[in-house]
Amino acid sequence: MNVTVKLLRNNETRKIKLKSGSKAEDVLKKMNLRPDTVIIMCEKQPIPVDEEIKEGQDLTILQVSSGG
Repeated sequence: MNVTVKLLRNNETRKIKLKSGSKAEDVLKKMNLRPDTVIIMCEKQPIPVDEEIKEGQDLTILQVSSGG
């Protein structure tokens, strides 16, 4: 299945091919991103990394940072 992923960090959009039944964490693995450094959003709502992704879904990944 195919999903579209927008990375807000650099305003980049990618098409990702996944197996049926893949979860949001599989998207992160494909993109070499750690789950503790990003927020995954679908339709402007955050989703958990264990949520199943559907064919044709549009995801947005917001990179978060913290520091002192």
